[in-house]
Amino acid sequence: MSALPETLEQAVKEGHLLPTSAENISRLLAAGNNPLYPLAISQLAEAKAWSELNDRFFKTLAFGTGGLRGRSIGNRVSEAERGSHPESEPPEHPCVGTNAMNFYNVSRATQGLVHYLKGYLNSIRSDRRPSLAIAHDTRIFSRQFAELAAKVATELGCDVFLFESARSTPELSFAVRHTNATAGIVITASHNSPHDNGYKAYFEDGAQVVEPHASAIIRQVNAITSEGYEPVAAEQKGKLVILGSDFDDIYKARLRSVILQPAVVSQQKELKVVFSPIHGTGGIISVPLLREIGFNVLTVPEQDRQDGLFPTVKSPNPENADALSMAMELASKENADLVVATDPDCDRMGVAVRNRAGKLVLLTGNQIGSLLTYYRSRIFKELGILNDQNKSRGVIIKTLVTTDLQKAIAQGEGLHCVETLTGFKYIGAKLLKYETALPESIISSYLEGRKVMATVAPTLSGTKTPMLQPSCSPRWLPMRSHKILTWTNCWIRFTCNTAIFWNRVAHWSSKEQKAQTRSVGWQIHTIGCHRRKSTG
Repeated sequence: MSALPETLEQAVKEGHLLPTSAENISRLLAAGNNPLYPLAISQLAEAKAWSELNDRFFKTLAFGTGGLRGRSIGNRVSEAERGSHPESEPPEHPCVGTNAMNFYNVSRATQGLVHYLKGYLNSIRSDRRPSLAIAHDTRIFSRQFAELAAKVATELGCDVFLFESARSTPELSFAVRHTNATAGIVITASHNSPHDNGYKAYFEDGAQVVEPHASAIIRQVNAITSEGYEPVAAEQKGKLVILGSDFDDIYKARLRSVILQPAVVSQQKELKVVFSPIHGTGGIISVPLLREIGFNVLTVPEQDRQDGLFPTVKSPNPENADALSMAMELASKENADLVVATDPDCDRMGVAVRNRAGKLVLLTGNQIGSLLTYYRSRIFKELGILNDQNKSRGVIIKTLVTTDLQKAIAQGEGLHCVETLTGFKYIGAKLLKYETALPESIISSYLEGRKVMATVAPTLSGTKTPMLQPSCSPRWLPMRSHKILTWTNCWIRFTCNTAIFWNRVAHWSSKEQKAQTRSVGWQIHTIGCHRRKSTG
């Protein structure tokens, strides 16, 4: 090991190791004191695994608009990384490298994010302590990365709401808003291969970060070259709160409240659904909720087990026919009506339905989104939520790559259609724009009717959830605890990248508005579904 610098220098001279790789190796070893690092690098160098070292060190994994994404398990695993785990299992430690998703880069990302949040709150003259909601999927090392992010954040003076175990990206978005967090983190690589993992950042609106925050966070993170940091004084450290089943119940209550036709749902007890989370987080909320509201739900036993290796599929992408094959086989055996599958972090879905001949066929993301768009706009009219007087202020938001069928639906229903850049975060940004444009008088009218009571909240790490519990109907209670958002926009990120928000489309007087809001509740009014070509 003492000869490692000479070995690396010789490898550079012979053209085996890139100069940038050698520089990044030296920088990593100089900046850290983890004995795993020099041991793993030495073992790979001794094995002359130069290609592997170049892959891991030719650059530093950059924090971009989508956060971090990279390998957490190398193409070639060193004995040091393997640790005590047999070769039939994932390694004990994530792969060492500056261009990898590991503890080094998770620490850097979290440091930069917390530094930005402190500066942001200072810039808006807020005396709030920054806070983060953190979730993770079922991938290898996801829990360890989430716990490290929580540790770094609290030691730098940021409060943290950490889910007790794997949870979906949609629930994280909800948690950011419901806890009044300044930002959120999801540890996931979406539907990438098992060797990958990632780090996605969300802002206080519950959507992934966009400008101007994105560039500023990127600069903060990429300026940090070490995983080490100086913790704040003990009295300044953040609080850690664990979110568990109590919070799940709040989330499920919100989901139940957006059903437009409860009576129709209650009549469908014979509808048989096969659901597969494909070894991910989708079954934690979706399956019990569907059963609670009356559906007959079967799960694929082999895929209903959380496993970051996703052993039953080539790729955990539910839009691929291969990933749904086991669910469709079960549906054929059980004569089920519908097949639904979700990716590891449950922000993408695949669906199969029976055609007129009774054969199961896959729907595309565009078809799913268009069906939802058509159904909800038509039901809004039937319920009187949309009418000839207010429909001109109704909006469907979709991305540029989403089918123009949704434009046709909007036109046919007398609604507007607004397009955004590709990416769900841009739909979220549009929703935020609508939200912040609300007249203060509209917001204030709801403040009068909103009554909440705070549950007993722990001051340190604990199992209770410090949420605000509604003493009024959850159907019209806004998701945030510090703003009333009923007029235009409270949104949940659903599977298949579908944006959904509640929009009061009629201009009522304050008295009429409050009365009618209680009677018809909030509307899910904007739906856009797109198929991304990126890796998630």
